[in-house]
Amino acid sequence: MTETSTENAARGSMWTTADGAGGAEAPPIVIEVPGPTANPVMDRFWAAVRRLPRYVFLGANLVRDDRVPGRVKATLAVGGAYAISPIDLVPGIIPVAGQLDDLVVILLSLRAAIRACPPEVAAQHLSRAGLSESDFDNDLRAVRDTTVWLAQKGIHATSRIVASGARRLRALWDRH
Repeated sequence: MTETSTENAARGSMWTTADGAGGAEAPPIVIEVPGPTANPVMDRFWAAVRRLPRYVFLGANLVRDDRVPGRVKATLAVGGAYAISPIDLVPGIIPVAGQLDDLVVILLSLRAAIRACPPEVAAQHLSRAGLSESDFDNDLRAVRDTTVWLAQKGIHATSRIVASGARRLRALWDRH
């Protein structure tokens, strides 16, 4: 599959098949993300998020395919159930961080499913969804890097808060 234009490729919204027909097979969902940022880590994260509709499309097609083994479908069911479950390792109410664990589980379950499928079935489904096996690895690295970046930002913010609190306590102590 090929995107119809550079603009559409960046947004992931328009698809054509190899024969030039309209995108009946393409995921119908477009995820809009914030505008350009100066942070390459978050840019890669948002690129992974923009591919999420393709991953959902891939998973749905794998589950419907009779050539896909039952254990593969079970892997996808467990990954999907975790992603939609309100019980997570990181609560979904926390922006970005709350969605990272869901994205990791989706990516890992889909990657395991693709690897467990017969090669011709996997290739057909990946092509149909407009994905490659390297997309899984790239997006998992983006999620890892985003997690590290968020943790660093959290540690930095916490240290500033602690330092500010210590200065205020010292000022109070010195007054008395």
